[in-house]
Parts: sequence; structure tokens; C-alpha cells
Amino acid sequence: MNNATSHRQILYGLTADIHFLNLLNQPQLSGKVEQVFNKAINVSIDNHLFTLLSTQLDNAPNSCRLLNNDFSLLNIKNEDNFYLLNNEICIGEHYSLSFSLCKLWQQPVINFIYEKINQRNYQSFLLKQINRLDLILSEARSSLFNYQGDNLFYVASTEKLNQLRSNLISLLKAKQRHGLANVISQFVGLGIGLTPSGDDYLVGLMAFLLLEKHPARAFYPEFHQGIMQSNERTTPISAITLEKALNHEYRENMHQLIQSLVDANETNIYSQFLDILNIGSSSGSDMLFGIRDALYLTHYFGESYVN
Repeated sequence: MNNATSHRQILYGLTADIHFLNLLNQPQLSGKVEQVFNKAINVSIDNHLFTLLSTQLDNAPNSCRLLNNDFSLLNIKNEDNFYLLNNEICIGEHYSLSFSLCKLWQQPVINFIYEKINQRNYQSFLLKQINRLDLILSEARSSLFNYQGDNLFYVASTEKLNQLRSNLISLLKAKQRHGLANVISQFVGLGIGLTPSGDDYLVGLMAFLLLEKHPARAFYPEFHQGIMQSNERTTPISAITLEKALNHEYRENMHQLIQSLVDANETNIYSQFLDILNIGSSSGSDMLFGIRDALYLTHYFGESYVN
């Protein structure tokens, strides 16, 4: 190690996805730290966002999990430089990121099992999970879908979200393409925070509904159109999350839940619902509303879809 890196504290990456590891192939890599949280650090590189995650969090697209539990103990600040030097990434003046222990995290490929959609056992499984989610979400007071306070902005957002939700479900049940992209586009950016409620709802909905071999996969063009024509209305982090969702790229715990829902495996499914619920302050509950509606629509298609 030369003098430029010898004074730096080494941070060790544990797992990273291919997008993050590809940064090592960019000799002119240059970025800036955008946000520092206790469990995550967001970095902007060429108008793309990458994330350093605490070891306590699950893997995610464009991310690297570090051998650190709490980033508040580190001297990393907004606007710190993020650049490549001697096959290590330097962060500000005090740290370098080593990949000597790092392993590749590969996102699984999950396909819906179309043959199960009309089977009585799978229909019963879907109903059970819908009822379970309804119970969980009835207590999710942090979600704008459930807001019951007196803040006029929140009240208006809640009314808009639930009206859009009703319209979207009706269009999908009727297999009506006309107007579908427009309804989807209105979700984008609706709400508050780093990932607004409307965006999180779409992420949860698409995670199951747009699986390969799912009957609703046919509506992918409308989802893509609605999101891409409106992604400038939301936050940079949320826009990237939506784009990743269109490419079936999700957090590790979302993949685990979706696989359990496809397989009708109830062994860990309640704890997997809670893992999603606990994402962020309200993002997880908003995603679960989307997953709940995806299961409802799948059950509906199973009853009425013609092979």
C-alpha cells in the first residue's frame, strides 16, 4: 500500500452485487457521498446511486454490505469524495474500502408457476396470505394508505393513493390496457420521504405480479411506460428503485418472500412479511400493500383466467 492509502482505515466489504463490483473496472471512478445514515450510505456516481450497507441489513441492488454495524461511528460526511485507487475505493480522507473478503451476491431468477394458478390448494394458500396481510396492515399506521390523522396534505395523499389503488385493480381485473399506464404514472412520486408511498406500492405489486409466466406479466409494457414517463417526479433513490424493480432486481428479503409465495412455502412466510414491514419508516408497509394486491389479483385470475 502506498502513502496515499496507508493512513486510511480499511473498511471491508462482505458481499456486493455485480453492479457495485463493476465499479472496480472504472479507473476514472469519481463520485460523492450523498446521504449518511446509521445503517446505509448513499453515493452518487455518474448520476447513478450506489449504497454501502451495514452488515445487519440484507443485500440489495447496487450495494455492498460492509463489516460494520453502525456507520454513525465513522467519520464519513456528505460530499466526501468516492474514488478508485490501487484497486481499492477511497472514501473521503479517512477510509478505503477493501474487497479482499468480498463475495458476489447474485440475485435469483424467480418464475411464477402458471400451472398452479387454478389449483385449489394454491388458491387457498393465496387467500390465507391475503387475510394474513390484511391483519398485519390494519396495524400499519405509518403507511399513508392507512393514515387517520388530521394533516390535510396527508389526508389528500391518502385519498389519492387509495383511489388510484382501486382504479388500478379494476383495470387489471378487466384486463383493460387503455388508461393503465396513466394510472400507474400517477402513483410515481405520490407521498413523502426518500421513497414515496406510491413508488413503494408499485415495487411490491410488481415484485409478484410481473413475474415471468404470471398472467399479469402481459401488462409489463404499461407498467414500464407509466413509470418511465414519470420517474422525474420522484426522488433519485426511488426512481432507481423503480427501474430496478422493472428489471426484477430487489432486496434479498423481497426475493426470499416472493420465492416463498411462488412455492406456497409457509415455513418462514410470516417472518418474511415482517422483514418487509420493517423496511424504513413506512416503505415496508407500503410495499406489503402492493404485494397484498398482487396476491388478490393472482387469486382472481386463478378463478377466472382462461388457459
